[in-house]
Amino acid sequence: MQQKIQPQKKNILLTFLDPEQFIHIDQDETVLAALVSAGIPIKQACTNGVCGVCLTPLLSGEIDYADRQPHGLNDKEKRNGYFLPCIATCKTDISIDRPKVRLR
Repeated sequence: MQQKIQPQKKNILLTFLDPEQFIHIDQDETVLAALVSAGIPIKQACTNGVCGVCLTPLLSGEIDYADRQPHGLNDKEKRNGYFLPCIATCKTDISIDRPKVRLR
């Protein structure tokens, strides 16, 4: 009987919390889903990479959009290290800062 290999979880370092905190994310889980599951407040709307409401600074690590396009990101935001957690998964452990749009 073959053993099922469990996908390796990644870590997200939330640098904007005091103290900083790690949350775990499954291989195929979006960053937004992991944040919401952990009770981290993040503004969201379309959840398909178009509106840009969940725009968040990626401080380190690599994300993957797979075959989805981050239409809600402009070139300046990309150059400044922002990403869209609603369609991004983690290729590596990542570190993020406070999302650009704050909840009221």
